[in-house]
Amino acid sequence: MKVSVPMAWIRPVVDHIFLVDRGGVPMVHLSRGLPTGADPDLIASMFTAIVAFMNQSFHSMGHADVRSIELEDYQVVFGRGHHILMFLLYHGRESNRLERRVARDVKELERHHASVLGNWDGDTDRLVDVKRDLERLWRLRERQDVVEVLRTKPAPVVDAPPVIR
Repeated sequence: MKVSVPMAWIRPVVDHIFLVDRGGVPMVHLSRGLPTGADPDLIASMFTAIVAFMNQSFHSMGHADVRSIELEDYQVVFGRGHHILMFLLYHGRESNRLERRVARDVKELERHHASVLGNWDGDTDRLVDVKRDLERLWRLRERQDVVEVLRTKPAPVVDAPPVIR
């Protein structure tokens, strides 16, 4: 007999971690091996925009930063630093402990990698040690199939705008 357990009672399981710079430029994406269903860079940028909008809205009402949101099947935890934002997607029971851990890990990453993160110029090769530390902290890996697709994806062909005379 198979018993269905509501997601709210399952212990938290981290599925994806996205690290972006404060401007929303994707830096690192780690996963438990699950496909995102969309370009990870697009997802990271979307969460950056959502957090910025929510924080601006709540600040105008006199409230502090938003630390997490709930989606249908996922919880999303936000960690902010001076130079980076971390988005952690997990399923299972809501966990304030994960919120505290993400905040602590962002501070730790910024402390250990201050020179790289504080002066990051978009070169992902400079993030090798940051990615390694994230993989170690969360026991997740970079999705190689996504990386290969993104590296081998041909540049989009852009048609020239029509000439108006």
